[in-house]
Amino acid sequence: MKGRTRPCSGSGVPAGGGSGLPVRLAVVLAALAATWLASALPAAAHAVLLETRPADGTELEAPPEVVLLQFDEPVEVPPDGVRVYDQDADRVDDGGLREGDDRSQVELPLPPTMDDGGYVVTWRVTSADGHPVAGAFTFTVGEVDAVDEALVAELFGGGEDTLVAALGSLLRGVSYVGVLVAAGAAAFAVAVARSDGDRLRARRTAVPAALVAAGASVLSVPVQVMAVTGSGVTGALAPAGLSAVATGPFGQGALVRLVGAVALVVLWRRGAGGGWLIGAGAVTVVSYLWDGHQRTAEPGWLLLSADAVHLAAGAVWLGGLVVLARTLRDRSLAGDPVGGARLVAGFSRLAAWSVLVVVVAGSAMAWALVRTPRGLTDTTYGQLLLAKLLLVGVVLVVAAYNRRRLVPAIAARLAGGGSSAATTATADGLVRRSRAAWLQLRRTVTVEAAGVVAVLAITGFLVVQQPAADELGVTGAYESTVAFADELDLQLVVDPNRVGSNEVHLFAVDATGRVADDVDDLRIELTYLDEDIGPFTVEPFAAGPGHWIASVDELRFAGDWQVRVVAAVDRFDEASAEFTVPVGP
Repeated sequence: MKGRTRPCSGSGVPAGGGSGLPVRLAVVLAALAATWLASALPAAAHAVLLETRPADGTELEAPPEVVLLQFDEPVEVPPDGVRVYDQDADRVDDGGLREGDDRSQVELPLPPTMDDGGYVVTWRVTSADGHPVAGAFTFTVGEVDAVDEALVAELFGGGEDTLVAALGSLLRGVSYVGVLVAAGAAAFAVAVARSDGDRLRARRTAVPAALVAAGASVLSVPVQVMAVTGSGVTGALAPAGLSAVATGPFGQGALVRLVGAVALVVLWRRGAGGGWLIGAGAVTVVSYLWDGHQRTAEPGWLLLSADAVHLAAGAVWLGGLVVLARTLRDRSLAGDPVGGARLVAGFSRLAAWSVLVVVVAGSAMAWALVRTPRGLTDTTYGQLLLAKLLLVGVVLVVAAYNRRRLVPAIAARLAGGGSSAATTATADGLVRRSRAAWLQLRRTVTVEAAGVVAVLAITGFLVVQQPAADELGVTGAYESTVAFADELDLQLVVDPNRVGSNEVHLFAVDATGRVADDVDDLRIELTYLDEDIGPFTVEPFAAGPGHWIASVDELRFAGDWQVRVVAAVDRFDEASAEFTVPVGP
């Protein structure tokens, strides 16, 4: 490690400065925050809007009685989550949203006195996994021009959504790191610390981390209100929005996290016993189970329990490493490399069990969220999971090197120095090797901590990605989007994606996610890839501009089916897209 070092102590091992270590850790944590900010890209396919009435772009002779939105899963609708505006950007509906029994259908009554003209419908809902989803569509009444796209963009406000999503992801990342460090520091104090000084360093690490987690949890609630309602900064503290978020899964998780973090601070300052600290740390960790993919994927009991264990083990690992790095610096200043090595050995035993738990729990979650080897290579979720596993492997190699090579080398100096048979030359050699091992240990512990933080950064990307099993349709309806034609994408939904009768939805969408009405003569070709049976041609019917539906009985076998979609995009040109759909039994 570069930096200033003090003169060697009498034992011959440098007591080295250590100001560089916390700086490096701060840089790593800042990089994590920046990575989490970068991960605030639109999350892939949570709740999918299957149908609207009126359909986007519909020309009506008379005003509709209601606006209806049909989703593929139950959703939470905030106050004023669906709004209807006229061409002057004036709101024309009176509210009064109605949700179906399964909460996958939303209706908004409209006044019968609506004039002829163009209208914009904006909608915002929260998926079952806690992620907000939003969109807009238009319709006209009477013989009038289509709605100006600039008005749609103004009312929808997608640019501000991106900033709000980035801020929300950043706050979640900060609270995540704070919780894991605070809970892990408590575990270090109980299971690893060898002296009052070690426990004091654990406290000085845990208390600021818990306060940071508490502050980020409080701030995340109004930011979530902004994301859910689209109200901007002015509506972040609106009572209706706050009530909707606070009583939902996101708000409940934030409240539990806040209570646990505050309890940790109070317990540390009152000198409470280790059991109380561990309990408060556990409360903060399990608060993340209130929202996320584990709430919607099956089997739920496996995902919830595996995620809880996975988070707890990760906290022990990360929090312990942060405290250990700080402790090694202080041991170096005190000229106590052997004591530091023994502390590393003690933590290594705890970390080994943590790693084992992380691997077992992570494997269970991977099975539930991936399910198929193709999910690891053909989906963003799987690719990120592979990168995470690679990083974990690197960290484990570094940890094993610390425990098996460096710690024994440092401890050997003490054993050799105490032997009457040791020659001066042998003792000097042990001292030199011990000094080199001590300096190397401080570097590798920093690398290990940075590696775990990088693992958390990848986890930040994972939590906003659609699980591989969902994306491939292994555990339910299949949904995927591919490039189709110039500036157009094609979205395919196969529901329930099981052998037998299925309903197929196709959406041609532009770069803003709105359906496009310049695609005609669309057909579907189905081929069973496992036995090369087909293709079977299906002619879907147009359910509205840019939306087609087909009732398909041809999916008679479980396995991979190729769904090829061909359509005319103008008088002379065709566009095609292919999907590989794993149909379940």
